[in-house]
Amino acid sequence: MKVIFAESHNLDRPDPLGSHHYIRHFHEAGWDPLWLGPAVSPMHLFKPDRLNRDRFRIWREGGRKVEGIDWLVPFTALFYYRAPLLDSLYAGRNQYRFCLPPLKGQLERRGFAKTDLLWCAGPAAYSLLDLVPHRLSCLRIADRLDRFSRIPASVNRLQAELIGRVDLVFATSRSLQKWAARHRDGGVYYLPNGVSDIFFTEYLEPPDDFPRTDAPVAVYTGTVDERFDLQALQLAVRQAREVHFLVIGPVTANKLIPGLEELKGEANFTLLGPKRYSLIPAYLGKCSAGLIPFVESRLTEAVNPIKYYEYLACGLPVAASPLPELTGMGGPLYPYRRAEDLAEAVRLAVKAGGKEKAENREYAAGQTWQSRFRDAEALIKAALERKA
Repeated sequence: MKVIFAESHNLDRPDPLGSHHYIRHFHEAGWDPLWLGPAVSPMHLFKPDRLNRDRFRIWREGGRKVEGIDWLVPFTALFYYRAPLLDSLYAGRNQYRFCLPPLKGQLERRGFAKTDLLWCAGPAAYSLLDLVPHRLSCLRIADRLDRFSRIPASVNRLQAELIGRVDLVFATSRSLQKWAARHRDGGVYYLPNGVSDIFFTEYLEPPDDFPRTDAPVAVYTGTVDERFDLQALQLAVRQAREVHFLVIGPVTANKLIPGLEELKGEANFTLLGPKRYSLIPAYLGKCSAGLIPFVESRLTEAVNPIKYYEYLACGLPVAASPLPELTGMGGPLYPYRRAEDLAEAVRLAVKAGGKEKAENREYAAGQTWQSRFRDAEALIKAALERKA
C-alpha cells in the first residue's frame, strides 16, 4: 500500500520528529512511502541558508532517496507564510495548486497517481485533499500552531477546516485531542509521542566532549526555543552547585543567547550545542537526571515532549515543570512549580539515581515509536476496511 506524508520538515532532519519515525516504520512494515515537502518558493531565494539550499537542490534533481524512502520537494509560486498576502486563507488552502511543474504530474511519474493513505502533518496540506486521489486521509497534530509567534494568523481557521475534512485525527496530547474534537464529530484519537529503540542502548564510555566532572550531571536535550525557561535554569545552576548542568541542542530563541553566554562562566554549566541524534543516548547514559524546564503558557499546555521518553529509556529520573500532559500521564516525574524550585527537583531526581533506573526503562519500553505505529496502523486499516 502507498502512503504520502505531507510535511513541513526535511526528511533528512538530524533530530527526527514524530513523522520521521512513523514513515520509517511504514516503510519497514512493507508500505510504499513518499515524503512530500517542505515546498520551496520564490520567497526562499532570499533565504540562502543551508536548509533552503538543500531543498532547492533536491527540487532541481527531481527528488532524492533517504534510507530507501522517496523524498519530493515541490516548487510553488504560492507559499503559506507569515507575510503580507502569503498569510491569507487563500494561500493556505491552495499552496500545492501552484506547483511548477504541476504536482499531479510529479506524483504520477513516481507511481503515486493515487495513494492509499494521505498523512497530513500541517494545515498547508489542505489542498492535497482535492489534488491527490486517496482512499483515506489523516492529520497528526503535535502542536497548537496558532500559538507560535511566526505562524500566519489564519492558521487556526485553516487547521480547524483540515481537522473537519480528514478521515482520522491523531493528537499527541489530551489537550490537543479535546481541542480537535470540537471541530468534528468523532474520529479523534490520542496517540502520544514515543521513543526510538536506540535510547535503550547501554554505552560504556561517554563522548569526548562530555563534561569532565565527578559531580552528577543533569541534562537538557533538544531545541532551546521560546518554550525554554532560562530563568529556572539560571537559578538552578547557581543554587545547586553540587550538580553539573548540561544543555545539548541548537539555540533558536535569540533572546536567550545572552543569558546562556553568561551561564558559560559558571563552573557547573556546559552548553554543547547540537549533536547527532544517534549520539544522544551516549550522552544521556552518563547523566544522572533529565531536565524539561519549559515555561507554563498557552504554547506548552499541549506539549508532549519526546525527550521525556528518551530520558526514561536511558534510565534517567526527570525534573520538569508541571506540563499538563506530563502530570496527567502518571509516569515517573519530579515536577516543580516555581522557577526557584527547579534546583530542589533536580536534587531529588539525582538522589533517586540508579534506584529508579529499571522502573524508568520499563515505563519507556511501553512507549516506543514501534508501539505507536502499531496503534496507528490498526486504526488506519480498520478505517480502510470500513470504507471498502
